[in-house]
Amino acid sequence: MMKQNSPAEKWSLEDKIEYTKRIIAQSNNVVCLSGVGVVMECGALNFNRDDVAYRIEEEYDRCPEEIMSSVFYNVRMKQFYDFYKKELLSLKLSPTATYEALRRLQDIGKLKACITYNIYGLAVQMGIDHVYELDGSIHNNWCSKCGKTFSMEYLRDSEGVPLCDSCKAAIRPGIRLHGERMRNNMLTKAANACAEADVLLVLGTNLFDDMVQFAVNHYQGDKLILVTAHEHFTDKAADVVIHEYVKDILPKIVP
Repeated sequence: MMKQNSPAEKWSLEDKIEYTKRIIAQSNNVVCLSGVGVVMECGALNFNRDDVAYRIEEEYDRCPEEIMSSVFYNVRMKQFYDFYKKELLSLKLSPTATYEALRRLQDIGKLKACITYNIYGLAVQMGIDHVYELDGSIHNNWCSKCGKTFSMEYLRDSEGVPLCDSCKAAIRPGIRLHGERMRNNMLTKAANACAEADVLLVLGTNLFDDMVQFAVNHYQGDKLILVTAHEHFTDKAADVVIHEYVKDILPKIVP
């Protein structure tokens, strides 16, 4: 991996793109780690941003982490759903050119898996296979009593707390709430994918991200490509670092 004083740090953007294209061309197993920056480019909110968190606290008298917790869901379910439907389910998100490029990377046999904390299901929507959604998806919801499944639209368009149309029990949102553990089978699949990869393609996040650290701990290779809009002190641990919007760069890497 690129060290702090690597000549690659001084390469032009064009040089980095060409070098990354060669890495991809020589690879047989690329695993993508899709961070929050990727869905922010689609119009999603980042609740960790100060301005967003401040606005949420002003409007709901709670911080986003508290509202999106398992405790809050269980004791204040209506308030939870008021927030969840307005702030997450009502967003109009469309896949950017990033997802189109990932689909092309899959179609040429390079992309083997996509690992993400993003909950909006955009990679699945684009027909990308082997997507490991570590925090779940807004599209996979189920009745807490009978297990019947429901669409995101059913929850979004319901009045108050969404109820099962069969047994009238509350519907469980298909995302991992704060305080809940990730599914072990999903973590195992993601770990195995990283262990078999020859390239890690990190998009829209930094190497300090828990998801990226988890992946790196299982990765056996030495080609880590980072494309993200913002600099971070951990950038020097990557082979190639490109500080641009992912949607502008990935289509140039995967034409």
